[in-house]
Formats: sequence, C-alpha cells, structure tokens
Amino acid sequence: MDSIRDLGELDLAIVHALQIDARAPWTRVAAAVGADAATVARHWQALREESLAWLTAWPTPERWSSTTDVAVVLLDPRTTAEVIDEVVRQAWVLSVDDTSAGCLVLVAGSGGLAVLGERVRALSTLGARVRRMDVASAIVAEDSGWRLRVLSRQQQRMLRDGGSSPSEEPRPPRPEVVDDLADALDEDPRMPAATVAQRLGVSEATARRAVDRSVAAGLLRLGCDLAMPAAGYRRGAILWGRSADPEGAAGRAARLPEAHRVGILVGRAPLFACVRARSLTALPQIEQAWGDDVEVVDRWTVLRSLKRNGHLLDDSGRTAERVPLRW
Repeated sequence: MDSIRDLGELDLAIVHALQIDARAPWTRVAAAVGADAATVARHWQALREESLAWLTAWPTPERWSSTTDVAVVLLDPRTTAEVIDEVVRQAWVLSVDDTSAGCLVLVAGSGGLAVLGERVRALSTLGARVRRMDVASAIVAEDSGWRLRVLSRQQQRMLRDGGSSPSEEPRPPRPEVVDDLADALDEDPRMPAATVAQRLGVSEATARRAVDRSVAAGLLRLGCDLAMPAAGYRRGAILWGRSADPEGAAGRAARLPEAHRVGILVGRAPLFACVRARSLTALPQIEQAWGDDVEVVDRWTVLRSLKRNGHLLDDSGRTAERVPLRW
C-alpha cells in the first residue's frame, strides 16, 4: 500500500461539512469549520488533486425501493486479479470489497429478480467463481449516510440551517426529472444551478427547486467520500448475524458510528453490517453495542476496498477512476 498523508483537522472538518451538504457555498462551509472561504477552497482543491476526497451522488434506498433489487455475491478467493478488474468495471456493480472470505460484490438490477440473476450469471461469464448469492430484502444503510463526526452539533446546525428549509414537506419532482438531475449531478454534485437548468431546459429557479426537493425527498443524496486510511480508518470488517427481530437489529446497526453499510438478506445469516475502525480490536465493543439479541455468526476482515459507488479505489483507498453506475 502506498503511503498517504493523514488528513489534518481542517481537512476532516471540510469533508464532514460536504458530507452534510455537498452544495453548500464555500462561505457557509467556512463559517461552520471556522476558517475563511479562500482557505477552505484551497484545502478542498488540494484534497481533490491528491484524490484523497471527492464529491459524489449516491443512489439511495428511497430510489431503490420500488425499482431495484440488490444481491450480495461472494466470489471464490481463487478468482484472478484480471477477472476482478473486469468485475469492478461493470456499471451495475455497486461495490466490491476484497475480504478474508473472498471478494464481496454488491450487484444491482432493475426489472425484477430474473434480471438480477442474469447479472450474477454475467459475473461467471467474465470468469468469476461465484460461491454464493443472497438477495437483499432491505438495504437499511448505505455509504452515503456515514459521517466522520468531526463537527460539533452546533457546526452541523450552521450547515443545515443555512440551506433551504421549507415549512412543509416538499413534493418530489417527477421520476424522469430526478433521473435527469442524477445524470447531471453525477458528473459534478456542485454543478451550478444555471448549468443544471441548461441541461434540463428549465429556468435556474426551477432547477434549484428541483435539486432541493429531490434531496429533501431522499431521491438524491449528494455528499463527499474520502480515502478512509487518510482519516485513520485503516481497518474494516463485515459482521454477519441473526436476530429474532432482524428489522430492529438492522436499525440499531445502522445507528452504530462505525457502520457504513447495513442490510437484511434472504439467507442463513440474514443480517450484515460493514464497519470501519481504527483497529480490529474494536470489534468486540462494536458487537456489544449492536445488542444482546444479535448473534454474530461470522466475521470477515476487509483486506481492501476495490470499488465504492462507482469509484475504483487504489491500494491506499484513493479514487483512481470513475465508472458511472447504471442498472
């Protein structure tokens, strides 16, 4: 693994701010993190140039719920690096983690379970050795909800209060408008409203309102991702568990500070929680916090994250290439 610099306090604060509101003006970010706007913009530019942090538009459970099925697929450890390189480049592969049990791949498909099955068989066509496939009955938390937890509650409130806060729940735009917005903002989540308006063929005010409503409705989630080792999170694990109340247990897992991806599968160990930590010695404490009613039946160590939300990651966790997600 290439050595990368540890992010400073201001860098981490800026990333946390952009995780909360990726489109916040630099003046508002600066006020929240306690620096001037020019300094904030300069630090962000350095993070981007070093590929240590990047803006992203995340697919959300709200968008998945009615149209998308997700499978969690385990590949045999003997699957070659050349084949894995082909797997991560598929537009319908959401994430790939190399683990102590083999590569864990999240596959998405719209159009029903038959399409999802075709996608998994396509992995075999690429040369991957599929050991097992489990269909997700629910994705309770995904990476966009994970936060660094650097800013205080007051600082976070400054970011949220500075944005639009409609008095009543906004009506989300039509699905085709959300799709057009997602395509545009996937290129640049901070794309100016005037440019978004030009893409959509509407007024600037309409474009700004459409973005705000889509985000408020959970149909778009714009945020910031980063090279986890640079923030001190050099270890990851996947916990598999059972509970008499899987929905309640999954909800608790999603609230754990270390959890960045949680789901319920149709399988023998229906609960899975992907966690990040500074050391694997933190796992017993994480499991204890999950709850006494959860039986953790297996633990996999994450050796390396290869793909996350359309970004291919290098050995140090930096973004190396972007493959837009389409399914």
